[in-house]
Amino acid sequence: MPKTNPNGEMTKMHIIVLVAGCLMAWGTMGMLNAYGVFFTPMGEALHAGRAAVTLHYSLRTLVTGLAAPLVALLLEKRIDLKKTMPIGLVLYLVSSILISRSRSLILVDVLAVVAGFGLALVSYMLITIILGNWFHKNLGTFTGIAFAFSGIGSAIASPIVTRLMDSLGYQKVYVLYAVITALMIVPTLFIPFSPDNIDLKPYGEGQAADLKKEKQEGYLDLPYKAISFAAIILSALTILIVGDTSLNSHLPSLAVDNGFTADTGALLLSASMIGNLTFKLILGVIIDKWGVIKGFIIVLLISILGFGLILISKGSTAPLLAGGYLYGTIFSLGSLGLTLLTRYLYGNEQYNKVYAKIAMMTSIGSAAFVTIIGALYDMTGSYQVPMVLGLLMEVVSLLLIFLLAAKVRRSKS
Repeated sequence: MPKTNPNGEMTKMHIIVLVAGCLMAWGTMGMLNAYGVFFTPMGEALHAGRAAVTLHYSLRTLVTGLAAPLVALLLEKRIDLKKTMPIGLVLYLVSSILISRSRSLILVDVLAVVAGFGLALVSYMLITIILGNWFHKNLGTFTGIAFAFSGIGSAIASPIVTRLMDSLGYQKVYVLYAVITALMIVPTLFIPFSPDNIDLKPYGEGQAADLKKEKQEGYLDLPYKAISFAAIILSALTILIVGDTSLNSHLPSLAVDNGFTADTGALLLSASMIGNLTFKLILGVIIDKWGVIKGFIIVLLISILGFGLILISKGSTAPLLAGGYLYGTIFSLGSLGLTLLTRYLYGNEQYNKVYAKIAMMTSIGSAAFVTIIGALYDMTGSYQVPMVLGLLMEVVSLLLIFLLAAKVRRSKS
C-alpha cells in the first residue's frame, strides 16, 4: 500500500509522536531525576543514614537497567509492548505506594526492586527506539527536544515537591509523585511505535539531499563486539557520565550541608535541571550540525567549569546556582549523547541490541555512584570528596572521547 507521505514529509502524527515522547521523557527521566528531594525526609522518618536510604534508589535503578535487554528481546520477538507497558505501570505504582507507607528499610529495598522492574517495561529506552523509527532527518534535534522535557519535569518538580512536603509530609507527596510519573507515560500507549503501522514514512526518508548526506557522513556501522576498543570506550563513558549525574540527587542535601537553606538546595537542583533542559535542545542541534564527538567535548568542558564553580561557592549563592546550571549540562550526554553515540558507532540495525547493553551500564553506573556518594558523605561528613571525584570522572571522560575521536579518524583515513 503506498505511503501517504511519499517524500517523508512531516505529518500531524509525527508531531503527536514527538509530543508523546516529550511527555514520556518528563515521566521516565524528569520526575525521577528529582527523586533526591525525598532522601533527607525519608532518612529522618526511617532513622537511617544517607547511604542506607539511597540504597533503595540504587537497587531500583540497577534493576531497571539489568532488565533493559528484556525490552530489546520483546521487540526482537515482535511482542506488542503496549501489552507489557500497563503491567510495568501497575508494578511501579503499587510498589511506590507501599514504599511511602513502609517503616522498614528492608521492605523498602524489596519494593524498590519491584518498582525497578516495572520501570524497565516503560523505560526511556523506548523513546529513543520510537523516535528513531519516526524521524530519520534531524534525529538529534528531535530526540533533544523530547529529552529536554526531562529537564522541565525535574526543574518544576523539585521546588514544588519540596514545598508540598512541608505541608503534606513526604508520604502523601511520594504517592502523588508516583501517580504523576505514570500519567506522563500513558500517552505512549496510544501511538504507533512505527510509521509503517499506519502507512506513513519516517520524516525525511527518501529526500535526495539527506540520503546523499547520510551516505557521506552516516553511521560507522561497526560490528558489535563486547571486547573491542569502541565498545570498551563506550561502556566506560557510560559508567563515568551516568555516575557523574548521580551527584544531582544529592544537590539539595549538599546545599543544606554547606550552610544554605532547603529552598536554596531546591533551587540548586532546579538550576541543574534547567541546564539539563537547555543543553538537550542545544546538543541535538550541535550533533546534527557538527557530529556527536564534538558535542561530547563541548558539553564536558562546560560541565567541568560548573563543578569548579560549585566547589568555590562557599556562602555565595550566585556561583552555586551558576555552577549547578553548568553542571546540569552533563545530563544531555547521559541520555541524548549516549543514545546518538551508540547509533553513530553501530548504526540503526544494531541499535536496539547494543543500546540495551548500554542501558545496563547506565543503571550500573547510576546505582553504584548514588550509593558510593552517600557512603562517602557518611564517612567524611561532607560532599567535598564526592564533588572532587565527580570532577575527576569528567576529566577522564574527556580524555576517553579524545581517544575515541582519534580512533575514528584513523578508521576513516
